[in-house]
Amino acid sequence: MKFNKLTSWMAETKSLEVQNKEILSWLNEPGSITSRIKSFSNFRLKLLRDGPGEVDTAEDDLIITNYEENNIREVVLYSDEEPLIYAKSIIPLETIRLGLGILGNLKENPLGDILFSNPEIKKKYMLFAKFESNKKIFYGRKGIYTVKGYPFSVCEIFLINDS
Repeated sequence: MKFNKLTSWMAETKSLEVQNKEILSWLNEPGSITSRIKSFSNFRLKLLRDGPGEVDTAEDDLIITNYEENNIREVVLYSDEEPLIYAKSIIPLETIRLGLGILGNLKENPLGDILFSNPEIKKKYMLFAKFESNKKIFYGRKGIYTVKGYPFSVCEIFLINDS
């Protein structure tokens, strides 16, 4: 999946001027997206990519671009067989080696199951942006996390068309 970021990353959703309340509720979800989907529908994860890769400087992942070797993981989360969320995680290999090894061996397991159950993982901050794909508008968020002081990022784009 290819998305073009239309705005800079912003610290608050109100800066994006999102009118759709459903999209806002997903952007502002404080808990696990995976758990939220499981609470109202059949959940399925489709693994698109999981392996070594370079961080695109257009992703503005300044905290991550300082690391030479990264694992890039891309998935789509489904709700009742409908794609609901595209997620991309950038995890430096140093974070996997010295922080938490399971981050490099998730396979088809949701990262959200670990994010909210492992007390060593700390959310540093969340950023929000507007995206375009195939002339449709989408909104997303990016969380920056650390485990034992080593960073990684999780970007989630909500596949609810707002155009």
